[in-house]
Amino acid sequence: MNRTSTLLAGLVVVSFVPAAGAHHGFAAHFDPDQLITIEGTVKQFDFINPHGFLHIDTFNDAGEPVVYICDLQAKTQLVRRGVDETLFSVGETIIVEGFQARRDPYGCEFGRATFTDGSTFTMRSVDQARTQFAANLEPPVTSVTNRSVFGKWIRPGMFGDASGRGETTGEDSITAAGLAAREAFDPINDNPVVHCRPGSPIRSWGPPGLATRITQVNSEVLIYHESMDVTRTVHMNLSEHPEDMVPSEMGHSIGRWEDDVLIIDTAGFSEGVISGSNLHTDQMTLVERLSISPDKGRLRIEWVVNDAEYYSEPLTGSQELQPTNQEIIRYECIPGSPLGYE
Repeated sequence: MNRTSTLLAGLVVVSFVPAAGAHHGFAAHFDPDQLITIEGTVKQFDFINPHGFLHIDTFNDAGEPVVYICDLQAKTQLVRRGVDETLFSVGETIIVEGFQARRDPYGCEFGRATFTDGSTFTMRSVDQARTQFAANLEPPVTSVTNRSVFGKWIRPGMFGDASGRGETTGEDSITAAGLAAREAFDPINDNPVVHCRPGSPIRSWGPPGLATRITQVNSEVLIYHESMDVTRTVHMNLSEHPEDMVPSEMGHSIGRWEDDVLIIDTAGFSEGVISGSNLHTDQMTLVERLSISPDKGRLRIEWVVNDAEYYSEPLTGSQELQPTNQEIIRYECIPGSPLGYE
């Protein structure tokens, strides 16, 4: 049963709705059960990565002028939906339905906008809190299809769910040290995305609406992720990691082929985030197996993490990506707060 209350100014309406399947990262920043409606005028539109921001002039319940700032998808994800910087025009009247920020009384996650001409734009559905991305047209597998791991790949599905993601195991084996690190981790301010950092190879495989390109140049396999414009270099002519590795978020990778499977061994990590709030030490090692699924012709990434200080058992998981003809778009991430926002 929904409960709706109208604020005194008559411009902001708050209601409570169920939000099945809300994304973990979204729920850390915003309340999926608190839907708000903001009526006002567009003050500013930041069309940037890793998130766009819509600034709306409106009034609070005391009739005082305030500015709401609503998070949108990354610029790259919006471009894939055919959107550009003209989506919102400064000074136009707009009604935005979104989800209340947990820490900022005038912050929200953008859901759906209604413009003066009656047209709408939806980023996250207001009934189920599902984020919509560009539809991906997946080339069919035929009898003559001969795919390899090389090419351009993107996460399947057009919603921000766990599409293509396999089951993860080992997280229950977290140690006391791992729990202490997790408890000290702020999922908002310590999130690598906020600082325009990739975080880890595992995080880089799965962002929805963002593509990955895999190529080979001489003895190196290059894996370029649109997310954060990160390029991983896999050294195919090395059998061991060098002793003088400089620790980094993406580590040092060496690779080999087993038939048609590319096996990537990575070490030399700095302390960081595996995914979500799962952290790792600088002793983490990662093994990835890249192959093509015979049924759908998708790129399958299976990974195993070992980090004995934080987990007594290996962490395992997988992600499938579908082939794509989408053009690669430079991410050009801008760290920090919305432009002009204090």
